[in-house]
Amino acid sequence: MKISDISFSDYEISQLTEYRNNQKDVRLKIRFITLLMLAATDSCIEQVSSVIGCCIRTITNWVGLYNTQGIESLNSFNYKSKKSYLTFNQINQVIIYVNFDFPENTKEIREYIKDMFNVTYSEEAVRQLLVRRGLRLLQPKTVPGSPPPISEQKQFVRQYHELRNETGTKILFGDAMHLHHQYLPNRCWGDPGCPPVFETNSGRKRLNILGAYDIENHSLIHLTGEENCNADRVIEFFEKISQCYREYSEIYITVDNARYFHARKVSEWLENNPKIRLWFLPAYAPNLNLIERFWRFAKKNLVRGKYYKEYKTFRAKVFQFLNNTTDHIDELKSLMVEKFEMIYA
Repeated sequence: MKISDISFSDYEISQLTEYRNNQKDVRLKIRFITLLMLAATDSCIEQVSSVIGCCIRTITNWVGLYNTQGIESLNSFNYKSKKSYLTFNQINQVIIYVNFDFPENTKEIREYIKDMFNVTYSEEAVRQLLVRRGLRLLQPKTVPGSPPPISEQKQFVRQYHELRNETGTKILFGDAMHLHHQYLPNRCWGDPGCPPVFETNSGRKRLNILGAYDIENHSLIHLTGEENCNADRVIEFFEKISQCYREYSEIYITVDNARYFHARKVSEWLENNPKIRLWFLPAYAPNLNLIERFWRFAKKNLVRGKYYKEYKTFRAKVFQFLNNTTDHIDELKSLMVEKFEMIYA
């Protein structure tokens, strides 16, 4: 098709220029640029196609749209969504399935649709269907399977605030954590054809940490080493706490029901050292122990996405982090707040 086969009046050229200047979407702007090139030069469509980078058929379609439907037809994509193969009720049934069965991927949902309705969707079409209905790929959170009654959880929180206001009393959140010398990869973007591979450690060395978190000044007292947590270690830990808080008449330490806290040797030590008082959490209620948040924060900073070739390097980094919590004071102030999460059965 030659330029002589297409004619544009001065008004049409002016109109095309105005639409070109006002269009912000480059994909639409190129349509008006193409027609202006055909109008303003002696080029044929083949030459314009070579310059613009669009095929001749596409340019011919644009000219046809302009001639038959007017300039507005070039100013939008006019995409018409395909009619869904599933009915409204069938789509709702798919959404119910996803919300109650928690499939891991779109392949499972695709197979469910095929089995239930004999309709074949691509995995991308399934993903788009879910997104349109407000669903997303989520990272599930876990809660204890048998949490205590909500009334018991609220009673614990009330007691906490009462003790918090007593003069000469200190409340610490205590717990043990086992930190393995092992690389834990983060989720990351990458090329599926060449997925990222990271080095990790094959050994089983770990540090056993007994910690007590002070919510008032965001400090941590800890006893860390390769030794297992037992009665002797617990007593050594309590003695360290007692020394650090000599000015307080009573020190309450919230702990779970681990066996070493109930050991006879520990109970005898507590009888002789009444300043230290263990405040046991309700069973299956880690949500009430604020130090759990700190442990997650520590793992994120120490092992999540971190690789230490040598165990001694790993050990040094752990001690450096635990001994210098004030280096992260801004993050801890927003994370370690006295807001307890309630778990409903």
